[in-house]
Amino acid sequence: MKHYYLFNNASRAAQYGIGTYLNQLCNGLKEEVLVSIIAVNSEEEEVKKTEKDGICTIHIPEISYKNAPENFERYYRNLVYLLKTYIDKDEEAVFVLNYLYMIPLVKLLHKHFPNCKVATVVHYLNWCFALNGNVSKFHQLLENNHRDENEQALYKEYLNDRKLLQEVDIVICLSESTRNLLVTDYQLKPERTTIIYNGLKDEGITAITSEERKELKQSLLFDKEEFIILFVGRLDSIKGVDFLIKAFRKVLDVYSHARLILAGDGNYNTYMKECSGIRSRITFTGKIDKEELFQYYRIADVGVMPSFHEQCSYVAIEMMMHGVPLIGTDSTGLGEMITDELKVKLDESQEEQLSVGLLADKIVYVLSAPQGVWKQTSRKRYERCYTLENMKIQYLNLFI
Repeated sequence: MKHYYLFNNASRAAQYGIGTYLNQLCNGLKEEVLVSIIAVNSEEEEVKKTEKDGICTIHIPEISYKNAPENFERYYRNLVYLLKTYIDKDEEAVFVLNYLYMIPLVKLLHKHFPNCKVATVVHYLNWCFALNGNVSKFHQLLENNHRDENEQALYKEYLNDRKLLQEVDIVICLSESTRNLLVTDYQLKPERTTIIYNGLKDEGITAITSEERKELKQSLLFDKEEFIILFVGRLDSIKGVDFLIKAFRKVLDVYSHARLILAGDGNYNTYMKECSGIRSRITFTGKIDKEELFQYYRIADVGVMPSFHEQCSYVAIEMMMHGVPLIGTDSTGLGEMITDELKVKLDESQEEQLSVGLLADKIVYVLSAPQGVWKQTSRKRYERCYTLENMKIQYLNLFI
């Protein structure tokens, strides 16, 4: 029987998208195959193996090496040596890496576990954060022979990633746009890549009546007649939060009884100035638990994701699962998740890629539509593309 070993790391990403991905994939696979987590840079003080809900976790403690390539290589050699005490070298192991910087492990894994296969999942590309997801600027970076210090660092990182990705048995992309980018700009062979969208277990709550929605709004201390515009995620510039607040100001000119809910943590002070004059119409929730978040999904009239970079957003999938009409940009993978009528095109030639006016128009368009029209569209998109069952089947068929 195959044994899937999923690599994780104690980082912010592990608390958000990658953490959700790992939890979902583990729960999807464990009924069919053996599944374990390899927790790299664990906070545990010693190497240990634990088990919870049928999933084993091998904890590899963090070691305080200086940030130098030879030290990472030493850590990875030690890591594989330790794994050999838990994993039989002849086992039919499938190692799934979730961070590009872990790819130097590939040669070591192939050497010490000759029957294994190694996949890496491209959850993000670092240049996307530095360049705000602007693919045009990325291409300029590749073509420019006179790079400054920061650009040269990005270019060096790109060359390293391009080289290392060639060593993986299969590269799992979360979107068609990423696959195209890796084939075109990273020279990956198409047959060494595949697309597997993130999947989510169906926890969509059954539809509620108009009166029940009003009662729920009141229980959450909102006016029962308010239109609810919902953003969920980190309050971060790459998420386009400032553009959303500016667009909401325009929406209020049409629907004065609308409310913007920003559900997530971050530096609130960064956005307070932008809220001047409309602060009473905006709710900052801070970080909230799943149960409370699901209540917001039930009352939301529209969800908005004005991000400059997303691969296959779990927030978008959650909104679709709950039947929340979803407006988003056409950035990277997010553009594949949004229905054409509700997509806001980014203009990469402009300093401000996202048009506040276009974003406001899309929000008004959804709020003006008959209730339920876009909710059904959103839910059907989830059922067609983003269920946990879909993701599970594709992972089980990876190396058949």
